[in-house]
Amino acid sequence: MTVEDDGSRRPGSDSLRRYTDLVKLAGMKTKYIDRAQELRLLEQGVMSFNMALEEARTTLRKVAAENGYVFESEESRRVEQLMSRHAGKSGSISREQFENTAQILRDFSEKSIGEEEARRQLKRLMLEHGWRPRRAGLRWSRGWFEQVKI
Repeated sequence: MTVEDDGSRRPGSDSLRRYTDLVKLAGMKTKYIDRAQELRLLEQGVMSFNMALEEARTTLRKVAAENGYVFESEESRRVEQLMSRHAGKSGSISREQFENTAQILRDFSEKSIGEEEARRQLKRLMLEHGWRPRRAGLRWSRGWFEQVKI
């Protein structure tokens, strides 16, 4: 708690500082905050630091912006828009589009996720939206997509 000019203590300022430090610690190893970690941080803000959910979310986003942290939830939304554009009316995505988008996903995550994880995330996204892999290769198969393990 901090002491104001009139000698009173401002409640919550110590909690806010500690929560801010917790968020900074979460991003020290990797600047990528996945959905589970984001949810844990918000829960801790509400439960352990007696913050309102909106206050915890605002603090989390502010600290992330100041320190260059990337949220899976945000980059996932951008990648979903890109994949939707690739799928177009036909609903199919080529191997080249898939691989290029996997690299873009890695760029969005500041290279915090590996190539395999990027492919897994894209495959889950495709399955969620009903997008199909476009046939490719000499035998015109979809084997390239089937090889990506979820």
